[in-house]
Formats: sequence, structure tokens, C-alpha cells
Amino acid sequence: MVADYGQLRLLRAQLRQAVDAQSLLPGRELDDVAERMTIVATELATNALQHGQSHALVRLSRSAKAFVLDVADDLPSALPQVADAPTLEAGGRGLRITQELALDTGWYVAGGRKHVWAEFAIPRRARRFQAPRISVFDLTTLRRLLRRLGS
Repeated sequence: MVADYGQLRLLRAQLRQAVDAQSLLPGRELDDVAERMTIVATELATNALQHGQSHALVRLSRSAKAFVLDVADDLPSALPQVADAPTLEAGGRGLRITQELALDTGWYVAGGRKHVWAEFAIPRRARRFQAPRISVFDLTTLRRLLRRLGS
């Protein structure tokens, strides 16, 4: 839960820690996903604090192929709106940034809360667990190898 703007740094650190704790292979692709997720989490939590006029409840879930970041606030009547055109003013670009950085985004209302979610694909290489490599011989190759070792 993010109760004020001062807790956004802690949110980013906890999110990064949660991604790093997953049983995935490390790599630049996964670092990129974590970086994009922390940016989006900051944007969505800031929107919840500013427009939802409440704390932001942030939840990260994972399937085999993706992470889903869900940020909820207590004001379901304040519908998410993407700014039409970029402006020079500060603010107003959080949802546009989210759409650019995430694989997919959306929102829904449940239990008196508005939820804005963003999905991030787990890189294909990072999805697999690295198994040890074991050489397997066919019988003919094994016989040849044993003959060479015996001579």
C-alpha cells in the first residue's frame, strides 16, 4: 500500500526485489521488464494518490508468461483517461506512458475500488529454468568411445 508520494521510492525497490526473487534466469531482458514495471507502478500509484484521492493498493502477480501489475484506489467514479495530446505542463501522461511500456493495459471496478492494470511479458529466454546439460550417447557412439578409451 502506498499512502503518500514519499513511499514511491520504497514501492519501486520492493517491486524490483519481487521481480528479482522470481525463479527466472537473470538477464538484460528481465532487467528491462523490471525497469518498465517500476516506471509504470510509479505512474499508476501517483495517479491513484492524485486522482483517486486515496492510498494506492499495488499488487504484482505472475503467470508463466507475464507479470500483471494492478493498482487500485478508492474512487471508482474517477475513470482513467489518457491525455489526448502531449502538453508542456507537468502531469497528465501517466496512462500514455503505461500504454507505451506495457504489453497490454486496462481497468475495471470491483469491490468499490477502481483497478488499473498493466501486463508485462516475461522474456521467452527467462521463462525456462536452466537444466544441467547431460550428454546422451546412442549405443554405437558409446561403443566407439569405449574402444578408444580401451586402446
